[in-house]
Amino acid sequence: MAHKQKPYTPGVRGRQTKQSRGQYAIFLSHSGRDIWLAKQIKKAIEAAISVAEVWLDEMSLTGGEQIIAALRSGIMQSNELVVLVSNESLKSQWVAWEIGMAAAWRKRITPLLNNVDYDAMAPLKGVKSYELNQFNRFLVELKQRAVQHR
Repeated sequence: MAHKQKPYTPGVRGRQTKQSRGQYAIFLSHSGRDIWLAKQIKKAIEAAISVAEVWLDEMSLTGGEQIIAALRSGIMQSNELVVLVSNESLKSQWVAWEIGMAAAWRKRITPLLNNVDYDAMAPLKGVKSYELNQFNRFLVELKQRAVQHR
């Protein structure tokens, strides 16, 4: 008998998610080689913006989950995709796939640039981006969007 997998929702299994309680869900797309920096970004966003919940694959996936289904669900349920664009993510097929999924669902996509040019990733050309040294400005604008969303 086939077991139908439940769709992924951010948060702890069996509990209401922050997004369903009016929180602002952010999917953080990154290369696996940038995981330390991605974790720091997640911590900073959630510390600065009480209504934000950041979906980060390493921390949001559990063993045995179907990765593509979980990523698709995480992106679909998010309000915004934040992409950590680095030399590593430029080589990542997963990051490109996540950007494509978010674009298909007309999600807001915000690039954070880590030592790369603003036009380094073709699907993000023409999208307002932030250098990591502008992170505080990015947080102010992200907080405005999150609060307006409520």
